[in-house]
Amino acid sequence: MKYRNVLLFSLVVFLSACVGKNVKQPVTVEIEPVEPEYPITIPFEAGIGVERKIKLSDIADSVQYIPLETNEKCLIDFINSGKVVKTGKYWFVSSNTRLYQYTIDGKFVRNIGSRGGGPGQFNYFQQIEVNEDTGLLFMLTTSGKVNVYDMETGKFLYDIKVPDREAAQFAMLSDTLAVTFMPNSSGQQKERIHISDRKGEIMNTFYRSDLFEIKSGTRWVMGSGTDRYLFRYKDLICYKEYYNDTLFVVTEKELQPRYIFDLGKYSLPVDCRMEACDGDWKTYNTVAAAYIRNQAIETDSLLFMPYNYWAGEKQRERHMVLYDKRTKECFSVPGGYIENDFPGALPLRPATSLERNILVSVWEVGDLMKEAEKNPAVLEHPRLKHLDEDDNPVLMVVYLK
Repeated sequence: MKYRNVLLFSLVVFLSACVGKNVKQPVTVEIEPVEPEYPITIPFEAGIGVERKIKLSDIADSVQYIPLETNEKCLIDFINSGKVVKTGKYWFVSSNTRLYQYTIDGKFVRNIGSRGGGPGQFNYFQQIEVNEDTGLLFMLTTSGKVNVYDMETGKFLYDIKVPDREAAQFAMLSDTLAVTFMPNSSGQQKERIHISDRKGEIMNTFYRSDLFEIKSGTRWVMGSGTDRYLFRYKDLICYKEYYNDTLFVVTEKELQPRYIFDLGKYSLPVDCRMEACDGDWKTYNTVAAAYIRNQAIETDSLLFMPYNYWAGEKQRERHMVLYDKRTKECFSVPGGYIENDFPGALPLRPATSLERNILVSVWEVGDLMKEAEKNPAVLEHPRLKHLDEDDNPVLMVVYLK
């Protein structure tokens, strides 16, 4: 990305005359910033082969730790770490069945909604959104609607219908216009994105071309709590499936390509997907083992791309490639984590980004304690030293330069 530059041109003009020499003063010319031309191709395959060790202080100004309060009303079994939401006053963290609201310093406020079939209730939900300006919180449920709550009181207000109850994730273009994403678990799901209004009427549809046949008819869904198919960067709604190489910006009228990830030999062929393998784990673990699924977490200066292999022995390994938007360099980070040289010392593997230059990672206390066994400096931090094994997770918040 090109940034505002001020170029100083010293124009010195020497004029020969009988009265001597006239020298003009330096002239400062301000040049307007130039937006980069999209789409930008990210050399992901090449970046895997370029390893560079960096420390967190190289890219960040500070790190904050927020232990989430633990009491009988908020015993968190797990958090969908890629779907943590922050406002100026609150954190919203969720499992698939409970939505927890915390103050900005980690004090429990309330649970929002409840399980059931009544107004404002749900069996499961996929994702949440907030509009801090209007004070509304939106929750995509598995019953074909978006529940809308008052962010300050947790009170249910109304619901918004969505065109397909199998929508997996969503974002709000406005308080009445929803973007919903449909996975292709059947192999024949032609629609990938719907734009719809409050009544569920479809305003626009974006289609996919990567369709395939499943012999048995059984539907297989590959997913995890870190999946981020629809997410925000600045005022943009971004969309990327693990199954395609392009990150798009979603508008009412079109999908605008923003980044193309050149995975090269690591790109998963259609016939190697779990769905296309018809659920045959033995076949899938063999044919998909050489290929990669990558996330994309954008900030103003860097694009973070945590990735892992689809299958095989390397599936549980964690890796990460970074793309420097200023220098256009792409490189991998040893071990898939960035070494943290700030107090607290927990290494960084971001789960999501907030407010353009804030990264969030979620640490289960058990994992944090294991890290502390390797590096006792972790528990020397005043916000971490009094943790108990049964406590709720800790949010690691990184403020980038």
